[in-house]
Amino acid sequence: MASVAREFSEFLEAHEKDIFSFCMYLAMNKDDAEELYQDTILAAIQSMDKIDKARNPKAFVFSLAAGKWKNMRRKALRRGAVSSSVDVAELREIPGNDDIEAAALSSLLRKEISEALRRLDDKFRIPIILCYFDEYSIDEIGEICKIPSGTVKSRLHKGRIILRQELEKGGHSGI
Repeated sequence: MASVAREFSEFLEAHEKDIFSFCMYLAMNKDDAEELYQDTILAAIQSMDKIDKARNPKAFVFSLAAGKWKNMRRKALRRGAVSSSVDVAELREIPGNDDIEAAALSSLLRKEISEALRRLDDKFRIPIILCYFDEYSIDEIGEICKIPSGTVKSRLHKGRIILRQELEKGGHSGI
């Protein structure tokens, strides 16, 4: 058992930033993300013996986070709570650019993408985050979300269409 705990501790040390980043993308505010992260880690500790090192343990923990997030959202909706938001653009550093105008436009576009992403339903938002921010494959996303690969592809496609429409409303064409 001590060996399993040590392995889990090493796993957590190696992936805690990725797990927290995923929680931040889901919750879109720091307080909720911290709560989600803690709940996810507790669930992972309770499931330590079920984590298979050979089958992408990070994806397993991401699936725990996605499930915890859905539960948190349901509870919040029942209580009538509205979660505040943070700009997703703050989560990724804007690459250095000597051209201030281009950097400002890039920042503005990232903010608009963040807002559009925030408004997106979780069933589309989670696969998009996993695919484009965390670079998971279709099969891995299906495993995390517990849905077939075809459904992942469909949700990614539909999510991109919705995001594109939202950005076009904001005056961004050809994205």
